[in-house]
Amino acid sequence: MADLGSIARLGATRHGVLTIEDLDALGVSRGRRRTLIGSGVLRVAGAGVYVVASVPVSSRRPIAIAVAATGGAASHRTSAHLHGVPNFGPPRLPEVVVRHRSVHHGSTHATVHTTTNLPAADLIEVDGIRCLSVARTLFSLAGMVPALPLDRVRGAVDDAVRLGLATDPWLWSRLEALRCRGRTGVTAFEQILSARAASSTESWLEREYLRVTIDGGLPLPICQARIEAKGAFAARVDFLYPDLRIVIEVSGAVAHAPAAQRAADAARRNRLLLEGYLVLEFTYEQVVGEPEAVVAAVREARARRSAA
Repeated sequence: MADLGSIARLGATRHGVLTIEDLDALGVSRGRRRTLIGSGVLRVAGAGVYVVASVPVSSRRPIAIAVAATGGAASHRTSAHLHGVPNFGPPRLPEVVVRHRSVHHGSTHATVHTTTNLPAADLIEVDGIRCLSVARTLFSLAGMVPALPLDRVRGAVDDAVRLGLATDPWLWSRLEALRCRGRTGVTAFEQILSARAASSTESWLEREYLRVTIDGGLPLPICQARIEAKGAFAARVDFLYPDLRIVIEVSGAVAHAPAAQRAADAARRNRLLLEGYLVLEFTYEQVVGEPEAVVAAVREARARRSAA
């Protein structure tokens, strides 16, 4: 039987919100649960959802209750808020997404969205609350256009990339994975990402890399190139020498990227390698502080590929 300390400790990691499954895992029997409710240790927050009275109330408790009550994940503007995307404050009524045919389509705790495709790669836990990944969050916002202005979604994408919460290759990767006929958000999301790519480069670092390339006397690569393998989308890369199959990527704070993004980037890099592309990666520090070394590496790569 769980002691009150165990209940309080688990509740403290979840804004005081526990489900009946959590209590079962702690060994709290039905009779014991009734006793705890009667004594005020637990308060009923919804069907199968309880609040630990000793845990201080947080501004995120309504979100935690909404997720627990629906069995879904915080989504749309609510997950944007959890991830720290600017201009998305605490929701008046949390938004959650559940898998289609869930029994929790209706809820007094949340605005409930449904989806037929909610893979593990699109789910993450933030501050003890299950929510959509940054990439899927941005895609879900695009699905709200025109109710949510396109410019606001575009600003969210720009802010997420600027803050290092996402990268354009990761966003393109998720778009391709989620793309299917009639799926809400595809058109708006692709329009936003294409507009970012159409400017040749979407970051100061990429523009600086082009300057280094020109100053070093190297041929200009194709910017924001789309690569296909076996007739299907494989990746969108920062720079490409298509004749030599050389891919060049420049990156900022990759070490601080979410685990899902790092995994997606690694899978994308492996796919390129398996398709015969040589992938060169340069950090901010290398592009800015060691431009001669960057040029030398690219020149050597081009020479080796040309001689092969």
